[in-house]
Amino acid sequence: MKYFFRIFLLLSFFLSSFLLTGCASMPPTKNIPAANTKHTIYFIYRGWHTSILLDAKLLAVQNPHLAVDLKGQKYARIGWGDGDYFTGKSKSTATAAKALIASGYSAVQLLAYDYEPFSEIPADTRVSLAVTDEGMKKLVAYLGDSIAVDQQGKPVRLPAFGDAMGSFFQSKDHYSLFSNCNTWSGNALRSAGLPVANRLTAQGVFEQARFISQWQSEQGLFKKRD
Repeated sequence: MKYFFRIFLLLSFFLSSFLLTGCASMPPTKNIPAANTKHTIYFIYRGWHTSILLDAKLLAVQNPHLAVDLKGQKYARIGWGDGDYFTGKSKSTATAAKALIASGYSAVQLLAYDYEPFSEIPADTRVSLAVTDEGMKKLVAYLGDSIAVDQQGKPVRLPAFGDAMGSFFQSKDHYSLFSNCNTWSGNALRSAGLPVANRLTAQGVFEQARFISQWQSEQGLFKKRD
């Protein structure tokens, strides 16, 4: 009975996500940043998950609790999800179903690169987004504030149950059906001043980000990347 209940929850999630994605509209261009957008971030979409790639130094300056992890790094990629599933502790269907209604904790993943990682990230799974100084400051504040810290101000670390998974930290935020990695990413983009609407699916958020990126590209805001 529990198995069928979990399957029912997952099917309900897929159906609601599909309907919400299908009704998604693109952001109004009048609200898309175009002036004084000196910073570029990258929004990444892989499978069900989304993440954000940005300048590691800018992230470290405003979040000293991440200085050790980001020392000497060029880029930082950050994502968020259910603690057990995201860290690889359990990748079962039961864990995925439980996360939607009774997640025990959430986790922030940090992947740091001391080189340009673009050759490792397929071009069709990432988009460039131009943001202002104010937008970047609010974005890195949002990302840093998602990480739980102890009484000494140090991030609460979690183990990674796999290779090449970067670092994991316990998050302050709660994971659920309507507060998943994609709504978290959408909140991050909005904090950066990018007018995306809240969507449950990776595709729903990515399509909006791609629209913004294409419009900004037409305004000549990006340098061509090989």
